[in-house]
Amino acid sequence: MNKLTIFWGSKNTDSFTWWLDENRIDTGNPIHELEEREILKADLACMADMASQYQVELILDCNDIHINQVEMPNKAQRHLRKAVPYMLEEQLAEPVDKVFIVLGGRTQQNKIPVRAINLHYFTEIIEQFKSAEIKLHQVVMELDLLPTPKEGYLLILKDEQIYVKDESGFAWHCDIADFSWLIQKQLIETTEDEELPIAIPLTVVCEVEEEFKLFEPQLPVGRFAAQSEIVSSIESYFANSTCSPINFLQAEFEPKAEKSPHKAMYMKVAAIAGILLGTHLLYQASAWFSLEQQRQYLGQQRTALWKQAFPGRKVPSNPDKVLRSYLSTLAGGDGSSSFLAMLQSTTEKITDLTKVYPTNISYDAPRGELRVDLIAKDLAVLNQYRDELKQSGHQVDMSSATQRGDGYSSRLIIRRQ
Repeated sequence: MNKLTIFWGSKNTDSFTWWLDENRIDTGNPIHELEEREILKADLACMADMASQYQVELILDCNDIHINQVEMPNKAQRHLRKAVPYMLEEQLAEPVDKVFIVLGGRTQQNKIPVRAINLHYFTEIIEQFKSAEIKLHQVVMELDLLPTPKEGYLLILKDEQIYVKDESGFAWHCDIADFSWLIQKQLIETTEDEELPIAIPLTVVCEVEEEFKLFEPQLPVGRFAAQSEIVSSIESYFANSTCSPINFLQAEFEPKAEKSPHKAMYMKVAAIAGILLGTHLLYQASAWFSLEQQRQYLGQQRTALWKQAFPGRKVPSNPDKVLRSYLSTLAGGDGSSSFLAMLQSTTEKITDLTKVYPTNISYDAPRGELRVDLIAKDLAVLNQYRDELKQSGHQVDMSSATQRGDGYSSRLIIRRQ
């Protein structure tokens, strides 16, 4: 979004100036710009229509703001806003409850930039913009818009004021008449006696070359290598700054989150998602209940089958575990002598159940014996089955055959040779 910058001026001035972003994007909507660049503060409402199409940045005068920085441990970050006013109490010209404290991010020198402004004055400004129906995107001061030079100093000449920033990021301002002795005092404090005097790079930003030529004689002789940077407008220089200044809209002045026009739609979507989730959970709960009912029913069937398979034996608390243990015992033994191997090798000889039909099978694990009760069509078939088992490597003992109807029954005790 395009930016509209308002230079509010000092507390005692009756007017302000404005500036539009030189790189603004054409949105297709006609913008009706005011003809006058300087407007009375009392007529702020006349900018409402134009300001509605921009992000409005308000720049306050440095003379109305106390500029400082404090050192604070990282652990005390939570209580920073409460502690800072009392750390600066002796340096403020007003009681701490009469000023509004603004905090910046921690610098590389582990210091926290602090800005203080009269609370009543700042509240009046915010209320004036609210009454004019102009929404402020951020409120900053000119000094925070200065870029940090790679080396030496950067200096801005504007309306008999000087704004200075050095390569460490330290910034200050003063009247032009006070600059000479202030900069010499700073050089004495920051320069060691052993250091050789070297010309310090100094870039002076101004609107016309004559300003630079009139200002240059005020510089300490031989201490600066000054060069000028001519811009079309100092206001546009500040307005188009790419720095990240400290926003004064903090704490109680921080803008409240606006209700998005799509919020209602998002709420409906969230409600539908909630209903679907609730339905899914209800379905999962009903499915779990149904599976639990099936589990209980199968458990009852398992108990009934246990009683049929092992009459007279108590049903264990975990029949599955007991059966697995029992089957592993049956499957034990040496290779072909195990129950399953014996069962496989004997039953595979029965090719026709109408001729030979097993009625009962048991296994004696310690002896490795498989006992099979069966009914054969006749004695010849019974003897043939016994002989086939012997030929396949089994030792077979057969009890005497008993006639049962049209067939003969007998018991075979089978072992591996």
